[in-house]
Amino acid sequence: MASCVVITAVICVLITAVATIVAFATPNWLKFRYSDLDNQLQPLCSAPDVGDFCYNCDCGLWLRCHGEITTSGQLDNCRWFFADDFQIEQRLPDWFKAVQGLMAVAVASSLLALLIGLFSLCCYCKSCNPHQAAGAFINLTFLLLAVAVCVFGAKAHLDVDAEVLAEPNSTNPLFDWSFWVAVGAGGMALISSIMYFCVGRQDEI
Repeated sequence: MASCVVITAVICVLITAVATIVAFATPNWLKFRYSDLDNQLQPLCSAPDVGDFCYNCDCGLWLRCHGEITTSGQLDNCRWFFADDFQIEQRLPDWFKAVQGLMAVAVASSLLALLIGLFSLCCYCKSCNPHQAAGAFINLTFLLLAVAVCVFGAKAHLDVDAEVLAEPNSTNPLFDWSFWVAVGAGGMALISSIMYFCVGRQDEI
């Protein structure tokens, strides 16, 4: 029977995977409250050379949205970065594309850690240690999330003056809730990694 620590670790991995997917898919990494045509710091999620600017919009890793999602659940007010022959995606800076790649791999590694963790609950392998494998993948997830969050946070602050909290009389972009979900996913991945490390040590003993 699986120990309480193993079950807790699997639950933590589940939370990590869900949070990573939510952060990866939602368009709320940056909230642009204002965009000035003369301000070269603003058009991160835009295609300024064709007159497509991000005014008062929410910017994610894959799409941007103006206002809230419609009551019908459609994304009529959103635009994918891959639309119109990758019009916005081609104009994204290299660091943004790196964050996209890091988060995509983090989703895959977190799901692999979850599958291996669930497998370890119902199956016992004498010639292998599934806990170590799950721990390795969730540790990889933590590293990917940590790098993605740090790169996005630092570059968004340097390139577009993104802020954590709204300053008085400031119209700079704000880090939105999807970014903080990614931060939380990284923290949960670290906790999961530590728990699997402890389980692995117990198995060795």
